This record gives sequence, C-alpha cells and structure tokens, in this order.
Amino acid sequence: MNRVKKINTTKSSDRRLAGSRQAAQFLHSSFKPTTKIVPADKVPISSEKTVKRKGGGKTWEDSSLLEWDPAHFRLFVGNLGPDANDQLLAGAFGKYATMSKVKVPLDNKTGKNKGYGFVAFSSADDYFKAFKEMNGKYIGLHPVQLKRAETKIKAVKKK
Repeated sequence: MNRVKKINTTKSSDRRLAGSRQAAQFLHSSFKPTTKIVPADKVPISSEKTVKRKGGGKTWEDSSLLEWDPAHFRLFVGNLGPDANDQLLAGAFGKYATMSKVKVPLDNKTGKNKGYGFVAFSSADDYFKAFKEMNGKYIGLHPVQLKRAETKIKAVKKK
C-alpha cells in the first residue's frame, strides 16, 4: 500500500517554503512577471511624484528612487571597495540575463562611493542564483556581502 504523507506548511518557515519552484511568491506579495525590460535611462520619471526622505533631522525629496521597478527583486551589495562604481557592479552581475538596474551611491561631499550598492533582477531565479553564486566573491578589491534589499518607498504627489 502506497501512502502519501501530507506536509502541514502552516507552521513552517518561509525559507522552507521558498525552496520550492515557486519561490517568487514569497518575495513579493503582488509579484507580476514582466515581459519587457526597459533600460533605466529610458524609464519616464513622472514629474508629478516624488519620494520624501528623512534622516539626520532633515527632510528632502528624492525622485531618483522612482526609477526602480517595485516588481523587480533587489540585492543589497555591501562591503564594496573604494574602486567600485556602477560599471564594475554591472560587469560582475552582467552574466545574469534579467539584471535590469545597478546603482552605487556616491557621497555628495567627497564624490567617492559609500561602500555599498544595489542590483535589480526581473526574474526571481536569477535573483536567487546571483545571491548564491556571488555572496562572498570579490568584486574589485573586497569580498561582497549580499542581502535582500529592503525599502518601503511610497511615492507622493509634489506640492
């Protein structure tokens, strides 16, 4: 007699559930696959919306955050060396076909990078593959540490 054991997944962790083929559903609750990747410089940024930021007792508007597609999967790339820039990061992650955007923020005062960057992927499979293969690898002078990028960006209308 062949018995099939039913697994109760209500009490298990997301990591265990994310190991299945449909892992994308655990990253974004409203994941919708994209069929066309548009380069970041071609994406129209609405002049009617912006993102309000707070930090260090100051408040400012940063409309550059609207360039990132919220349906894409983003990695935080930490421990970048002083030689890191957008081109170096794009070259390192360029082997993944669905890489859609790369950004290494620069310090306004010194013009040097801040030691971290972000990489976006339109496919969950490439996102996971990049995380597994690139975590701890040298990009430039330092081995990088990867994490899931966590942002809660809400666009608001300009006044």
